[in-house]
Amino acid sequence: MIAAPARLVVRRRGLLTPLLLLLGTSLAAGCWSSANPATGTGGAPAVDSGTSGAGGLPVLTGAGGGGGMLPRASCDEIGSEPIIPEACTTVTATRTVTGGLPSDESTLDTTAIQAAIDGCTAGQAVRLVTDGDKVAFLTGPLFLKAGITLWIDTGVTLFASRNPRDFDARPDQCGLMGGSADCNAVINVNSAPNAAVVGTGTIDGRGGELMIGGTLNWWDQEDADNGNLVAPRLIWVRTGNNFTLFGVTLKNAPKFHVVIERTNGFKVWGITINTPATSPNTDGVDPSASTNGIIAYNKITAGDDNIAIKSSSFPIVDHIVIAHNHFGKGHGMSIGSETNGGVRNVVVCDLSLDGGQNGLRIKSDASRGGLVQQISYTDVCMRGVSNPLVFDSYYSSATGTAIPWFTDINIKNVHNLGAGRLTFRGWDAAHTQALTLDNVVFDSPPTSINASNTALTFGPGPVVNIAPTGATNVTVNRAVTGTDAPRDCTNAWVTF
Repeated sequence: MIAAPARLVVRRRGLLTPLLLLLGTSLAAGCWSSANPATGTGGAPAVDSGTSGAGGLPVLTGAGGGGGMLPRASCDEIGSEPIIPEACTTVTATRTVTGGLPSDESTLDTTAIQAAIDGCTAGQAVRLVTDGDKVAFLTGPLFLKAGITLWIDTGVTLFASRNPRDFDARPDQCGLMGGSADCNAVINVNSAPNAAVVGTGTIDGRGGELMIGGTLNWWDQEDADNGNLVAPRLIWVRTGNNFTLFGVTLKNAPKFHVVIERTNGFKVWGITINTPATSPNTDGVDPSASTNGIIAYNKITAGDDNIAIKSSSFPIVDHIVIAHNHFGKGHGMSIGSETNGGVRNVVVCDLSLDGGQNGLRIKSDASRGGLVQQISYTDVCMRGVSNPLVFDSYYSSATGTAIPWFTDINIKNVHNLGAGRLTFRGWDAAHTQALTLDNVVFDSPPTSINASNTALTFGPGPVVNIAPTGATNVTVNRAVTGTDAPRDCTNAWVTF
């Protein structure tokens, strides 16, 4: 890979504002609603590559339907928490739990639970309940129908089978190296709008336990296969418009906890993900090529990205609100590494990150890069984070022609109680990444700053201990006089 020329420019607020025309979409939610105007063809945005806006950026336009524009996402629009619908039936637990494990693994509850789902009327829930000291179910893959809610009640644990054969989407492929479609998830939402998973119970993927028929657990096998293992996700939503995930605790996913793919309208609210930091590829919540999403009031500690917004295909990721969340261990609040489908109009606000590997991060490379724009981070507290700010177009050494470009990135009221390493690496002079920092305070100078091909706008609030002095081929002109107090992080932290 040819090294890009290093260039960093620091500018005052008001410069480098790209022209962004955004498509509006509408959704008729099952458990929640949004009031965005309906325009476009199937809710799909289009890129008019023949025109350009400010700074040479492409203008993003609506496709048909009057070409309406979607306004900037706001953390004020998250609405109220979801409502659990009436149960059409209850299914009682079949086994006890000893030492955190189901007492019996000779049979599965998959057939009984799936029959209840299939027999339920849209708009109602299948409720999994305890029965005395019986508090657990053991299952293979479950498939939700349109409009059906799976309600995991208080005290219930839904354990995933340890047998890879139970999750085969193609014969004898789950647990090997291959494509993700070779392996079903524990809960699958395939083209089933208005489905939901709710309750205060737990889904345990058992990623750290020995697989039946093997000599390793899922996580050890993932390491042995260099991250290429095909393993069950806990929840996998594919074109499941208006999906709701509410209240449940998720843990020990074999690979990824929640994937929401090509879905218009989703809400992830009040869940807890609590999985060891040493578990490989156990992302928390991954929206992919999805639009009109809310991720609010969640607690996430995991072995990979706490949240990762991905866009490897059309439609463009658009209008995602991430509000009032707490992260423990993990790889941070990420966008990427797949950005080739385009990401825009994402807001992150009121976030705490405690002890993770990364803080706020946008990552991509030339094999999967694309335009990432109109992203804002507001009211963020970090402590014990190794890499608090990472905006990196060279996430890997992969080559290609899909060039990453990050612009109109706004970072405001961020307080890092420590130091850490910073990365600001744009692709080249023609794809300079543009970030605004306003009242961004580090209590200690970073241990290193790797910066190139980046335009930083400081102010009007202070920017403390960010200036990349001493970095090679970097020129910084800081002229901030604001006196805002650093964000108060006294009550920002939670326990897992």
